[in-house]
Amino acid sequence: MNVLRQNLIVSLNAGGQVKGVAVCYQSDRELAQAIAELLPYPAYVVNARTTSLEQQEWADSVSHVIEVYEPDKPGYEKCKAERISMRQRGCRILSLFDWQKGYLEDDFWGGTNYKELAIQLAQIKKALEGVEKIHITSVLGTDISFSVAGRQWIAADGICSSKHLAQMPDGEIYTCPIEETFNGVLVVDGTITRSWQPAEPQKLVFEHGQLIECSAEFRKYIAPFESAINMIGEFALGLNPAYQQIIHNISVDEKAAGTVHFALGDSYNLGKNQCNCHVDMVIRHPKVSTFPAIKLPYF
Repeated sequence: MNVLRQNLIVSLNAGGQVKGVAVCYQSDRELAQAIAELLPYPAYVVNARTTSLEQQEWADSVSHVIEVYEPDKPGYEKCKAERISMRQRGCRILSLFDWQKGYLEDDFWGGTNYKELAIQLAQIKKALEGVEKIHITSVLGTDISFSVAGRQWIAADGICSSKHLAQMPDGEIYTCPIEETFNGVLVVDGTITRSWQPAEPQKLVFEHGQLIECSAEFRKYIAPFESAINMIGEFALGLNPAYQQIIHNISVDEKAAGTVHFALGDSYNLGKNQCNCHVDMVIRHPKVSTFPAIKLPYF
């Protein structure tokens, strides 16, 4: 747990002075309590599914919130509402999605130093901001090209920020492709939101940012979502070398160095698509070409 403690301190401190931390859980109080006990700050463990955080007597003394949430389990919508409330109070948010007890162990974190990771991601982000077009291929048949000219890039480095949610583990840089330029084929061979690992790679065909062809299995998977799920919403590069094996948690698998992932649905205000659904899809061992060409570690 020493490595996790160090990573949490780096994440929280780098985002501003820490006065107190609310460790909010959805169903696993024991895990939330274990995380709270690692913190060198006043910490309050609370069930966000059943409790109004801003009505707690300690609400004004909290500067950060650590979320121990499971988006596929009952009560997540209430937890998201509590997040919005605490952000409006000025709190910075660190999300720990679908965590298991094994994530507390030092081995899970590998040798990633989050201070160094943040510096590296900032450098890569600067280089990506000069890229106009990207072409992704893979031996399984991925062949997709798209423009990113003028689109904003976000470095998700695990550092708490007032601008966006931070996660642990983290380590990706993402944007939204210019939708009309997004054409070709994706063959998804990694985890699909939140923990689906299909028996066979999923082939998806796109024209002008819209999904026009996929397997019956994939179509059934996205059927419950609104029609906006058919538009591309995200492209990201995984840059955390601690994760190489699929562990069936999209919040970890999408960070793995040398992977890319795309998402259908909401673009997090980076593109045209704004909706209430977002389905991530990891592609392992891709070849990434940029124009102009830049050097990308792990690819």
